[in-house]
Amino acid sequence: MDHALSPALSPLLPREPAPGVYAALGPRLLSSWFLWALEPALKAGKNIFWLDAGNSFDAYGASYAAKAMGWEPKEILSRIRLARPFNLFQLETMVSSKLPLAWKGEPVVVSDFFPLFYDEDVSVEEAGKIFSAVLRGMKKLPAVWLVLAVERQAPQGRQGWLPELLKNSSAVANLLGPTLHLEAK
Repeated sequence: MDHALSPALSPLLPREPAPGVYAALGPRLLSSWFLWALEPALKAGKNIFWLDAGNSFDAYGASYAAKAMGWEPKEILSRIRLARPFNLFQLETMVSSKLPLAWKGEPVVVSDFFPLFYDEDVSVEEAGKIFSAVLRGMKKLPAVWLVLAVERQAPQGRQGWLPELLKNSSAVANLLGPTLHLEAK
């Protein structure tokens, strides 16, 4: 394979990415597309830790994609360690406490990152504290963090968090516009 994770991800990631945060911005289909793009690496024996923050893990789509490539879906999906936080407090606990204990060096995907932080039942101040704690937790664990930010309108008072994520990223791929925009640091 030409690329350690996937040739489709080469605009965002170098062949052997250094630990750090790599952000991809895209439409609602981003999480599914990203999972499909990782399948060649999974077939080649790579493992992935997937934090399904947006409750958007598309196992059926991944199975169909694997079958279309002539692969056994169970083999592909067995290489993904899936965890699903249901609120931002659980996400922070996973990133800062649980994941460091379970992590075995594999890349970590955080899919559909922002909906948990946009929950209006959590104050802007509290969500901001948790957002900062999650970023600190990601920096502390020397993983390759693949953070998928699905296009959404940020609620009032929470607009600065996407720019903050991007500022803390080693590279950014913007898949929202008519052309791919990359920003490597």
